[in-house]
Amino acid sequence: MDTRLMSEQDLRDVTGKKRHSAQAAWFSLHFGVTPVQRADGRIILTWAAFEALQAKRAGVLPGAATPGRTPLIPLRKAA
Repeated sequence: MDTRLMSEQDLRDVTGKKRHSAQAAWFSLHFGVTPVQRADGRIILTWAAFEALQAKRAGVLPGAATPGRTPLIPLRKAA
């Protein structure tokens, strides 16, 4: 697990935004979370947290059920 913090350039590359408030709004829009921010507005986020947000959004995070989808139940057992 990578606990390195995302740099200013990393955040610009990921969000496509330069302003800290615009980056926070991007995270809110795309992931539904408000990122932790420093007093000057810079976002504090580790790479591991960002990757977990992506995995949750893609539905591949262990234990994360996709809303609105029912689990698949086999009709018969394999022989």
